Amino acid sequence: MPTGGKKTPISGRFLNGFGDNAVFAPSSALFSPGEPLIPASPQPTRAFDFPANFNIQWTPRSTESFGFAELRAFSNVELVRLAIETRKDQIERLDWQIKFRKGATKAKDDARIKAVDKLFRKPDGVTPFASWLRVIVEDMLAIDAATIERQRSRGGALIGLEYVDGATIKPLITANGRRPPRGLPAYQQIIKGTIWNDLSVDDIIYAPRNMRSNHLYGFGPVEQIVVTINTILRRQAQQLAWFTEGNRPDGILSGPEGWTPDQIKEFQTWFDSRLAGIAAERAKLQWTPNGTKYQAFKDSPIKDEFDEWLARVVSFCFSLPPTPWIRQMNRATSQEDQDRALEEGLLPLLGWWKRIADGVIQDDFGYRDLEWAWDTIHDLDPLKQAQIEDIEIKNGKISINEAREASGRDPTEGGDKPMIYLASGAVPVSMVAENAQRAADLQQKQIDAPDPQPAAPGAKPKKGKD
Repeated sequence: MPTGGKKTPISGRFLNGFGDNAVFAPSSALFSPGEPLIPASPQPTRAFDFPANFNIQWTPRSTESFGFAELRAFSNVELVRLAIETRKDQIERLDWQIKFRKGATKAKDDARIKAVDKLFRKPDGVTPFASWLRVIVEDMLAIDAATIERQRSRGGALIGLEYVDGATIKPLITANGRRPPRGLPAYQQIIKGTIWNDLSVDDIIYAPRNMRSNHLYGFGPVEQIVVTINTILRRQAQQLAWFTEGNRPDGILSGPEGWTPDQIKEFQTWFDSRLAGIAAERAKLQWTPNGTKYQAFKDSPIKDEFDEWLARVVSFCFSLPPTPWIRQMNRATSQEDQDRALEEGLLPLLGWWKRIADGVIQDDFGYRDLEWAWDTIHDLDPLKQAQIEDIEIKNGKISINEAREASGRDPTEGGDKPMIYLASGAVPVSMVAENAQRAADLQQKQIDAPDPQPAAPGAKPKKGKD
């Protein structure tokens, strides 16, 4: 190649129009789709079409329709706030444990479990776990930007977890819209409009729950019902004005025909002096001039079906049953709604936290054989859990010790082997499997055995020995 020359490989796009194997039909073909335009400067694939100079715009959520301040304000609307606090209460009441993963070699009184348990009991060294987790869940439900800072010793060991206001964190992206690799700044904290510091994935855990392919920020439940929240605010303002600004009484009195305005005013003053603030006088009959008539006004719709609809939307968004906000329903329907809310709403939230906790246990501590476990079903529905465990133990699906471990109890001697419980007694699953295999082998031998030769015509059958 001459000095200064440039080698350009011929692409399939260039050869497309040649031969019978062309992918795109030439533009001269009848009703052709046309040859695709060639990129002026081919680039690596981008994760999404982010705004230019995204990293320079340091205000968090500046490219989104609603900022963190607006989302926090929306989350304090009464119905939304009650939904958030209910979810936090439900999670707080659950117990948890650090245990071995399935298939891991178990060691009694493992010091590693005690060390991890000690960290999570008070993640920041001061706040109990239940109160600490409420802050994390708040940021996840309100702004979907839960953030945790890793506290490390001088040697780099993890010694604590501190919650950080997710509204102060701005993600950074590379040229192709991806998160920067480990070791480089992946986030920046913004304090009072100032870039406070650079943070990497080793410094903080930034854990939005509901990500989208064309956004860098989470899409939490509050943002999902912004229009409904605005409607609730205006509805409540109307209801409040009925009490504070309204001038409509319960009814009006029509004076007798021929009364002058002065006479009506004089009678109004006398009537008010007799009844205003005096419950005993209001309980008595009052004589009025002949021809006086009373006209009652219709009550204002303080609560109607529209309010129930708004409550249903908020409850559905947070996967909560709308039972407290609607007319009384039968007990079976109410229980069904509660069970569905548990399955659709609470369990996914618990799974979200479990992924974060497992990352700390397995990545930061390096304990790949340990995991976080919620005592969910056991704590929420003990009767149903007992029935399930009883069936699984009797069918040999799990052993007694596996059931005891799931409920946080110590193993018992001789309870490691799964058993099938029959009317005649308990049989080990391994023995049942062996018997089944023997029966299968015997049946196969009978199938494979050659058929006996037929006896010759007129031959006498052989007599066996006595």
